[in-house]
Amino acid sequence: MIYLYILTTLILLGLLYRAIMQIRKKQIMLESLQVNLDRTRNNLAEHEQQNDALHHQLNTCRIEIGNLKNRVEKLSQYQDIVDIEHYIAERKNQVESFVEVTKTEAEFLLEKMKAEIENTRHYLEKLEKNSQLKLEAQARERLGAFYNQVLEQENLEAISKALENKIQGYGIQDVYPVQTFLDQLIDGYGDIHAVQQLKEVRRKIKNAIAANTGGQCEYVEENRQLSAIALVTHVFNSKADLYLSQLDHDTVDLFIQALQDDFILINHYGEAFGHTRIHESFLKLRLEEFKLTALVLAFKAQQQTGPSELQQQRV
Repeated sequence: MIYLYILTTLILLGLLYRAIMQIRKKQIMLESLQVNLDRTRNNLAEHEQQNDALHHQLNTCRIEIGNLKNRVEKLSQYQDIVDIEHYIAERKNQVESFVEVTKTEAEFLLEKMKAEIENTRHYLEKLEKNSQLKLEAQARERLGAFYNQVLEQENLEAISKALENKIQGYGIQDVYPVQTFLDQLIDGYGDIHAVQQLKEVRRKIKNAIAANTGGQCEYVEENRQLSAIALVTHVFNSKADLYLSQLDHDTVDLFIQALQDDFILINHYGEAFGHTRIHESFLKLRLEEFKLTALVLAFKAQQQTGPSELQQQRV
């Protein structure tokens, strides 16, 4: 009986321990479920707050949309003006682009035309020179021995005419330093085409003088040759500078004739010094300088006369 009692007790204790352990597990599970439930409740509360905030933002956006619709309805009457402004801005950009393209094309065409004009001028000069040489050859062939006599007669007539002009005079008065005169003349007019050409001609003249290539001489000794060329070039340039310092638009033809006469006489007297003479190309440079200077003087006088006449009209 005692053993049975002890066995029964042990069995009951085992069952009780097992029941207690199951109860403890269930309590642990219950606590875990409670924690999860609390966490879920917190998350739900947070989601509800976010949902309320989203609803508030949604209502705010609806209000703003309503306000924007009202503003659009009020501004819709000005839509045509906005469209016109956009159209004008677009057309303005198109016009500016067209003007820029046209300007670029015009500059390209201008440079191309300048190049073609320059090529045509060189071609005409070459053609004229070839024609002159051809005519001289034909005249020499036909006239034979008389050709040199004709040339000498023409040279004597030119010398006689030049001397006659020198005796009668050209009405030359005061002398003004030519370098200062030209520097003051072109000051402020550098964008004029004639001034740019005048600067280029002056550069060529200075280079020819510096290189002593404005004339030629048949002396064999180099020092005598260079000295003779420098002498006649200096005399010729002195005359040219004298005329240039008194040049104006009305007297340009007179001074061109005076310089041509000096060219003839200087070359004539230079025959006694190793046939020293001024190159005709150098004469053409100085004559071109005269013509361009006269053009700039005329333009400058016109620019100065224009404002004064306008002021008189206003008065």
